[in-house]
Amino acid sequence: MPIIYKWLNKRVARKSAALITPTEFVKEDVARFAHINSRKITVTYEAADKITEPAENMKLLEHKDFIMYVGRPMPHKNLERLVEAFALLKETHFNLNLVLAGKLDTNYRKLQKLVDEKGIKGVFFTDFVTEGELRWLYEHAKAYVFPSLSEGFGLPPLEAMQHGCPVVSSTATCLPEVLKDAAHYFDPLDVSDMAAKINDVLADPALAQKLIVKGSLLVKDYSWERMARETLDIYKSLLGERLTHPTRD
Repeated sequence: MPIIYKWLNKRVARKSAALITPTEFVKEDVARFAHINSRKITVTYEAADKITEPAENMKLLEHKDFIMYVGRPMPHKNLERLVEAFALLKETHFNLNLVLAGKLDTNYRKLQKLVDEKGIKGVFFTDFVTEGELRWLYEHAKAYVFPSLSEGFGLPPLEAMQHGCPVVSSTATCLPEVLKDAAHYFDPLDVSDMAAKINDVLADPALAQKLIVKGSLLVKDYSWERMARETLDIYKSLLGERLTHPTRD
């Protein structure tokens, strides 16, 4: 992070009357970074809605077993290690595939080149997917894998849970706070551990079903309406009657 950007963020954090973060992890991180009292920071949790578009069959993946990831392929998303973990899984799960869903940008093309160079078979780069296609992927995946090294909240795993997909997740940053006991966790820096934890879910239908049930309950704890209400309450507390009873011209 450039020095001027760090300075600006610290200054804004110190001068602000209140700050809002999406998780307790980010709250404490901001407090440490800006050297401010965490009591001026309020957490308002985000949420994930179920996709309302009808599921749209992806014929290329029909009748195939696959695990999946959806999102941007930024370096902190840790997709190279996910590919390496998948290569290990292929040693025992010969028919397993890995679906990486998202627009084929420069980072995805670099990863695609790496997959080709290493001769790893069964990796599908979907490019852009529609909402209906994404719903179909969630509903048919053996597991949703989230290998990220850093997140502020982490919406995709919750979205996967909304559609009955068991989640295998990194232990990094805020993810255990958000996903609680509804995910099966691995060390994101340990490729062998990642592969082992994915294998746990693939090899144990009872564990997969347990995660599905816990995920379906967990998503009910998060609400965009509640987040909006809590955010509005923060503004009201700062602005007082000017927000609820604005002055008429």
